[in-house]
Amino acid sequence: MWALVLAAVFVAPPFCSWLLLALFGSLALWECYGILEQAKLRVFKVLGLVTGFLLLTGSWFFFKHGVVSPRSYAFESGILCVAVLGVFVRVMMDKNNPSPITTMAATLFGLVYVSWLFNFITKIHYIHPGIELDGGRMMFHGKYAVFYLILVTKFSDAGAYVIGSLIGRHKLIPRISPKKTWEGTVGAVVVAALAGWGAFYLFQESLVQLKMTPLTAAIAGALLGIVAIVGDLAESVIKREAQVKDSGQWLPGIGGILDLIDSLLFTAPTLYAFFRLILHT
Repeated sequence: MWALVLAAVFVAPPFCSWLLLALFGSLALWECYGILEQAKLRVFKVLGLVTGFLLLTGSWFFFKHGVVSPRSYAFESGILCVAVLGVFVRVMMDKNNPSPITTMAATLFGLVYVSWLFNFITKIHYIHPGIELDGGRMMFHGKYAVFYLILVTKFSDAGAYVIGSLIGRHKLIPRISPKKTWEGTVGAVVVAALAGWGAFYLFQESLVQLKMTPLTAAIAGALLGIVAIVGDLAESVIKREAQVKDSGQWLPGIGGILDLIDSLLFTAPTLYAFFRLILHT
């Protein structure tokens, strides 16, 4: 699955990365709303899905030019404002809704939790101005940062699973995720830091352009390892409330799309903030 994602970013025409992000984001939001409905919460699913799709699509359109303009963030803010206004208008038209505030809150929660957080992958992809290659094609150093993000996040997940399975004894937060352990958490952070350090040398030419060094790559990796655990636990909180095991059945052995990207929803904005606020990329 991640080979397909990376192929869309590195090999396929630019619109393929948009298509994949919009597809994954929309399916994950659909699953999120499904979980909320399982928890007996009513949501305005169509409104949320439409605004989520527009958020992902419009941001890609603005950011893909390689220069982060005020219009990029103005569009994102505008869509969120439309969503807020939309839920109020929608609830005014709903005559038989006993919990209008809960419905509005659940709809907006899904939009922010999935679509808005997932949109940071696009921001990372186009975080640095593009370089024009022969034939007029643009090369963006940020796409290697996306590779770094996915690599470190998934190595963190693998480290937590392997170390936790081998030597895990002390439960982390058993009421939320009975299988997660402190040993697995430490393993996730250590493996993520090593993965970040190694990924720097794999993509050194581009990551240097984003002001990364081996040390900051390892520090960012450790930070992403911590946040990845939080992201995984965050989805567990939602699923536990709804008493569901997986968000969907799209991916045998994994579950749904939301299960696949739950950690990325938190690591993507963290890495973006690290670039902007710490490295001043």
